[in-house]
Amino acid sequence: MKLLGLEFYKCRRRKIVLVCAAVLAAELLWFGVYLARQDAEDLVQGWMLLFYNLALIDAIFLPISVAALASRNCELEHKGASLKLLETMVTPGRLYGAKLAWGALVLAALLVVRTGLFAAMGTAAKFPGEIPWGKFALFTVISWAVSMMVYALQQGLSLRFANQAVALVCGIFGSFIGIMSMLFPEWLVRCVPWGYYGLLSLARMEWDPDTRFTQFFWRWPEPLDVGLLLLWAALFFVVGRTLFVRKEV
Repeated sequence: MKLLGLEFYKCRRRKIVLVCAAVLAAELLWFGVYLARQDAEDLVQGWMLLFYNLALIDAIFLPISVAALASRNCELEHKGASLKLLETMVTPGRLYGAKLAWGALVLAALLVVRTGLFAAMGTAAKFPGEIPWGKFALFTVISWAVSMMVYALQQGLSLRFANQAVALVCGIFGSFIGIMSMLFPEWLVRCVPWGYYGLLSLARMEWDPDTRFTQFFWRWPEPLDVGLLLLWAALFFVVGRTLFVRKEV
C-alpha cells in the first residue's frame, strides 16, 4: 500500500486528472455529434446503439489514452538516478506491481465516471426503456479488462525505453489498428490486442443491403475470446515485468 500511495504522490503534478477529463470530453463529443445526426426511428434502438458506439469509441480513444497514462506514470523513473534510488528501497518486481495497480485504479475510476456520463446522456436523449445498469456494469468491466491488457503492454514499453515516443507511437498505432480491426474477420481480430474492444462488445450490428436497415442486437462475449484476452494480458505482464527486473540501472 505504501508503494501504491507513493505512485499517486509522484503523479500529483502529472495532470492525470486533466488527461482523463480530456478522454471523457472527446468521447462525449464524438457520441453527442453522432446522436445529433440520428432521427427518431434510429433512436428506438437507443441503448444498443450507445453500446455499439461505445465499443467503437473505445477502440479509437482508449489505446492512445492508456499509452498516455502509462507514459505519464513511468517517465519520471528515467530522469536522473530515480530508478537506482528506488531500487535501493524496493525490489523492481514490487515497483512494477505498484505501477500496474496504479494504472488499474486510474482506469477503473475513469471508466466508472464514463459509465455515469453516458447513462445520463442516454436518459437525456430519451432512449426507450430503463437504463440497463447490468449491461453497463458488464461493459465497464470488459473495457477495464481490455484496457488493463493494453496498459500492461504500454507500461512495459514506457519502463523499458527512456524515450516515451516509442510507447506513444505504439498507442497511436493501437488506436488505428483497433478501429480498423472492427472490419476484420473474428479469427484475425483475435490476433490483434487492441481489437478486443470491438471483439468483446455487447452490442453487434447487422445491415440489410436490400432494405438499408440497420439492426442492433445483444451478444455475450465468447468464452474463447475472454480466455485469449487473459492470455494476452499474462503475456504482456510477464514479458514487461521480466524485462524491467533485468534492466540495468
